[in-house]
Amino acid sequence: MSILVVKDAANSKLRELESNASGQLKVTLADVSGLGKETTLTSLNSKVTAVDTGAVVVATCALPSGAATESTLSSLNSKVTAVDTGAVVVSGCALPSGAATEASVSSAAGSLTTLAGAVTAGVVQVSSGAVSSSASQVFTNQAIGAGLTVKSSSKDVDAFKSVCVFGSTDNTNDPLEIEVSNDNSTWFELNNHFVSVDYSSGHFGLNVDISARYIRLSKKNNGAGGEIISAIISAK
Repeated sequence: MSILVVKDAANSKLRELESNASGQLKVTLADVSGLGKETTLTSLNSKVTAVDTGAVVVATCALPSGAATESTLSSLNSKVTAVDTGAVVVSGCALPSGAATEASVSSAAGSLTTLAGAVTAGVVQVSSGAVSSSASQVFTNQAIGAGLTVKSSSKDVDAFKSVCVFGSTDNTNDPLEIEVSNDNSTWFELNNHFVSVDYSSGHFGLNVDISARYIRLSKKNNGAGGEIISAIISAK
């Protein structure tokens, strides 16, 4: 008796073929009870709606709130003015207040040319113009007796920055004092300024910066004899 076997590929085994009582090959049928049948497919067919694959035509479509319509666009079109893209010609425009004009620019150019001409070796030469100055003789051969003090006439130096006091005396021992005032009435001595006299010539002189309006000299003769003094106050 022969035995027929087949290979079970799923389990890598050999299986013996069997037959039934009628001599037919014994076969195990799969369970197909869950497969769809014609009746179930027919029932499903009634539930499927055919899809139209032709062109879709939208008859009407509601616009979102605020969307432009043909009428609003037509109204807007009447308010839009065509723009001329040609050359822009400006004629007679009014300049803002303080704007430079051709004349002012030309004047400025002339000033720059003058400034350039004043530059020498990288240094600008500036002319300050005439400087105002004023000089007053406050003592003129003033005699001062022994032990006496005299005051000179005052000078208004309010319009000046620098003051020079100078002159001569035959008393070389006693210095001159400087006094200042704001009203030409009440006077104060400048304790940190006094004018020394040269012992050999009797000349004296001092440059001072004065912030007060008025200035004068005070001279005391501490000698035994008389003194003669002349003095000038010059301001610039």
